[in-house]
Amino acid sequence: MQIGMLKLAGMKDQHCASKLTQALKAVNGVNDASVSLADSKATVSYDEDLVSTQRLHVAITDAGYSVAKPAHGEDGNCCGGCGG
Repeated sequence: MQIGMLKLAGMKDQHCASKLTQALKAVNGVNDASVSLADSKATVSYDEDLVSTQRLHVAITDAGYSVAKPAHGEDGNCCGGCGG
């Protein structure tokens, strides 16, 4: 079981968050999904043997939204050059 967080773009209201939650939950291999409008993030619990993060990106795009590029270091990747 994998838990991933995706930064989202294009959400305007709670209806958008609900629509994205349902789109993610509809993907085969996703056990649970929640979308926070305030944080513009989706938290997805999924079986990595059945679904990839790329497939989650496709579900978000198909629902009419996009995955935003994370801020430096927010996704756990950091070059260390800025000391952050």
